[in-house]
Amino acid sequence: MELTEASQIEDSQISALVDFLMSRADAIGVLLARRYREEIVEYRSLPEGFIEQDVAPTARHNLETMLLGLGDNFTVTNEHLDTFRESAVRRFRQGVPIQALLHAYRLWGHTVWDQVQMAPQVAEYPQGALRIAGKIMQHVDYVSAAVTEAYLDEASGMIHDREKGRRDFLEALIAGNQPGRIATHAKHFNLKVDSSYFVVLVRRRPGRQNASISMRLCLETVQKSISGTQAKVGLVGTRDEEVVVIVESIKGTPLGAREQLDLLASLLPEFSVTVGRLRKGLQTVAQGYVDAQNATSFAVLNKIPRAYLFSDTLLDQIARTSPFRHDLAGDTTDLIAAYDAKRGSDLLATIRAYIDCGFKLVQTAEILKVQPNTVKYRLNRIGQITGHDPFQVQGMTLFTLALRIPPDLDSA
Repeated sequence: MELTEASQIEDSQISALVDFLMSRADAIGVLLARRYREEIVEYRSLPEGFIEQDVAPTARHNLETMLLGLGDNFTVTNEHLDTFRESAVRRFRQGVPIQALLHAYRLWGHTVWDQVQMAPQVAEYPQGALRIAGKIMQHVDYVSAAVTEAYLDEASGMIHDREKGRRDFLEALIAGNQPGRIATHAKHFNLKVDSSYFVVLVRRRPGRQNASISMRLCLETVQKSISGTQAKVGLVGTRDEEVVVIVESIKGTPLGAREQLDLLASLLPEFSVTVGRLRKGLQTVAQGYVDAQNATSFAVLNKIPRAYLFSDTLLDQIARTSPFRHDLAGDTTDLIAAYDAKRGSDLLATIRAYIDCGFKLVQTAEILKVQPNTVKYRLNRIGQITGHDPFQVQGMTLFTLALRIPPDLDSA
């Protein structure tokens, strides 16, 4: 009998406490809004009046739902949690991080508990506060789990949609034949259709598929490395074993970003880094991609980790694609190679070293470990054999181009 009477007293006190808190629901909602603004930086950045019009009503509804849950015939269901899930989605879209959102719900629990302790019913019957305290903690955990799930689901969906849009945009740019799609995507990614762009292509070197640097790490390195006063990353994405970067030129040409690009190449030794020409307008990105792609074969052959601009490989492009390459080789390097084979000389190595050294006799001699006069004698001999003087601009141009023709080009 005494237990029944005590239980009735407790239920009566709890009911009175619930009524007291319900009567103060609006005031508690306003108090919560103020505390959110004071203690959570991200909430202070929300638009003027937004906390009072959105955050405070949600906090008040949360209090009312928790108080209803104190009744014996009431259970908080998924339907009751929908309001909080919807608010979590709004917070994500407003740019509020998940940490700030969960901070708000913890602050909600502390504030409601402070209000419980101030209630006159607690002074008369302190035991009733313990039941409320347990319910507050349980409710905070329950709601926090629901809003976290909703927040992350929305984030995952948005990220997926944005990533899909990024891939579509990248493919449209590389294809270069979809002006409508390019213009539509450009607005979404804040890119100007008529700005100047160049393409950076970071491609895994052949035979390095099982290397230590993953494509994800490669992508992160690229994103951190290409930016500054000369250029900024407009769009970046992966395609199989390559990362494609569309870079907007702020001023100058890709040459202005060479230092950053060389550093990127040194950070990714398992990848080649090539750069297309600066071109006007997003419609020309496809040509910039081809530029960078054409430079890749030359970057792959070179073991020094540095960036290769299309301009670096322009002579190679001319030598590889010229319809006169067979005539050029026949009049120069083929004659020198035949002479070396017959006489056991090193004329071809000499002319190659001379070009690599910037046409300097002393440096060439040091590399070949001979006297400068020996280098001069060999160059004169080359002129006699081919009829093209390596000390004259025309002759040196021919030799420079001929040496850039891959010997197995036509068999490849």
